[in-house]
Amino acid sequence: MISPLEAIELLKNITIPFRTEKLPLAKTLGMNIAEKIVADRDFPPFDRAMMDGIAVKDITAPTWKIEGMLFAGEPVKAIKKMDGSLEIMTGATAPRGTEAIIKIEDLSIEKKIATYIGKTPLEKGQFIHLQGADAPAGSVLVKKRTKIGPVEIAIAATVGKAHIEVESKPHVHIFSTGDEIVGLHETPKDHQIRSSNVMMLKSVLLSKGFKANSSHLPDSAEKIKANIDKVLESNDIILLSGGVSAGKKDLIPSVLAEAGFETVFHKISQKPGKPMLVATRSDGKVVFAFPGNPISTLTCFWVYFLPWVSGDWVEYNVKEIKFLPKPSAELDQWIPVENGEVLAHNGSGDLINWSRADGLVWQKAGDKAKKLPYIPLK
Repeated sequence: MISPLEAIELLKNITIPFRTEKLPLAKTLGMNIAEKIVADRDFPPFDRAMMDGIAVKDITAPTWKIEGMLFAGEPVKAIKKMDGSLEIMTGATAPRGTEAIIKIEDLSIEKKIATYIGKTPLEKGQFIHLQGADAPAGSVLVKKRTKIGPVEIAIAATVGKAHIEVESKPHVHIFSTGDEIVGLHETPKDHQIRSSNVMMLKSVLLSKGFKANSSHLPDSAEKIKANIDKVLESNDIILLSGGVSAGKKDLIPSVLAEAGFETVFHKISQKPGKPMLVATRSDGKVVFAFPGNPISTLTCFWVYFLPWVSGDWVEYNVKEIKFLPKPSAELDQWIPVENGEVLAHNGSGDLINWSRADGLVWQKAGDKAKKLPYIPLK
């Protein structure tokens, strides 16, 4: 059995099985790019004027005769004489042999003769953005898995990428398990309950943009194996609720092993959610199996699965909590709170009272602190 901290570190090493899709560039903001963006030519592609002013061949000339004008977007021109110059605009191609650009604020121009009136010495190469200075042709401008922001959009557009490959969210299938579970539209017998965990998880995933489907597994190893095999043909991640503890009908661990999964961990020293299991397969498929009690499922889903699948392992805020119970000597506890106070409830099956919780606090084993790491639930 491992600690919650150890579980989190192990999860950070599991690759999220992202899919990829090609989308129009304008629709990719905020997504992770799934391909490299490579320079199709030098950047900048020519020696570029960085200031409005004049381009000169010889910075030592006492004055410069203006031979013409050069705007951005015009083909490159040449300065004819050593003491000649071309009036140039920002972004224009510097004439061949240009020694420097002199900005307009440092010049006095009368009858097409320019005289330097600046206070600092002229330097060769000043205000010339040299070809290839930012990136040579063939270099990687944006690496794979970079989150796409406005600058990455502009870079992709600069190299002519109207469509780019991006990571799309994994497809998730959620299973409830157990013969005691019936569907939402069924009338349960006295010994049965309606399925609530699947709807709880599915609604969260759908709200976050995942493709999520669900179904139910009876307490039959053969049927569990057949359903898992079928679902994995079109899904990347399976979430299971129930069947993962140590009872005679807790069949999930053995069925997953038979399906080719290797256990990353099984059982965390925590309450609720101690029997949680995570397993991976060589083809990249991932399984998270949660205990069946609704609050155990919710806690494991909120604390471990959501941060992992989103890649968002943020630092917890710390909150002072009133009426904390005595810490367990062996188990970390995830405690429901409302408005900074411990919420009274009747265990991990008590959905009714837990519905008032606005967060969870993490009380580590043996820790008597009153200020604890806090996770909002709403």
